[in-house]
Amino acid sequence: MNIPDVSRLAFSYAMSFLAYRTDRGPRPFSAAMAVTNRCNLRCVYCNTPYMDPNDLSFDQSLTVMDRLKDLGVSRLGIVGGEPLVKKDIGELVKEAKRRGFYITFNSNLTQYHRKPEVFDDVDLVFTSLDGDAETHRAHRGEKSYDGVLEAIDDLVARGLPVVAICVVGEANAEQAEGLIQQAERGRFKIHFQPQCLDTEIVRGELDASVRSEDLRRFWAGLLEQKKAGRPLASSVAYLKAQAEWDDFRVSAFSNPGLKCAAGRGFLYVDPQGYAYPCAFTKGQTEGINLLEEDWRQAFSGETPCNVCNVGPMMEFNLLFEKPLRASLEALSRIA
Repeated sequence: MNIPDVSRLAFSYAMSFLAYRTDRGPRPFSAAMAVTNRCNLRCVYCNTPYMDPNDLSFDQSLTVMDRLKDLGVSRLGIVGGEPLVKKDIGELVKEAKRRGFYITFNSNLTQYHRKPEVFDDVDLVFTSLDGDAETHRAHRGEKSYDGVLEAIDDLVARGLPVVAICVVGEANAEQAEGLIQQAERGRFKIHFQPQCLDTEIVRGELDASVRSEDLRRFWAGLLEQKKAGRPLASSVAYLKAQAEWDDFRVSAFSNPGLKCAAGRGFLYVDPQGYAYPCAFTKGQTEGINLLEEDWRQAFSGETPCNVCNVGPMMEFNLLFEKPLRASLEALSRIA
């Protein structure tokens, strides 16, 4: 990351944090923009490919970007579905960069060889690795592992930071250790997140044999690996919170008196241009059409939940609950 990027992100986050702490209304510094629900894979815990396949037009997508920029957003996460299946994805990324966004890009990387130039304007890449080849394919499909490691190697050689995300549905310490070793060899980082339940964008359930006490021990083990200096992108506070989570069959709930930063510090936009406090709340709260409405005026401030263990949302919330440590760790993930 160069100094101008750090400065823009830091200023945007500081303004967002100040607005959040003083209840001045929403000023999100980060937004995830789903450019399509379509995907070439059918992962066992993802419902996105079965949702509305219609995308915004190119010009409509630019309008949404401009609305996000006007809100104060500086970090734009390009997500899907699989963004690389979208024909104009390269042009969209270039337009996002031209608007000054710090761009993160979520991709399964199986299509990387077809469009490597898309990543010329990307600042950080998120991909998926659920374990060894056999485990990964069992979760994500027969061809889901093809070319992924080669793509990671190429991205790292190009100087791009890469974070591989592993979805945790069982206490499998052996697979975790294998992934951590793979990250050490490949010079990328690994982030673990629990399998989420009870929302529109996910499907499936935890196996009846999975016990929360076993998962808590698993996350406690990851916390020790993090403290030992292994290449885990997950923050210490996040891993500690996962190790203390009561019931992994409950991904989110409301606790009176607590406040969530979703919608205030970050938000999610679906492929039809509807915005939600976060991706997890889609289907649980009414979306706001960013082509027609101003998020600052239309967002009520209410969220259907205010406590969750959903990977990215928990990490974002920690930026507002424990700003100093969480922000330093966030910078280490993208450095």
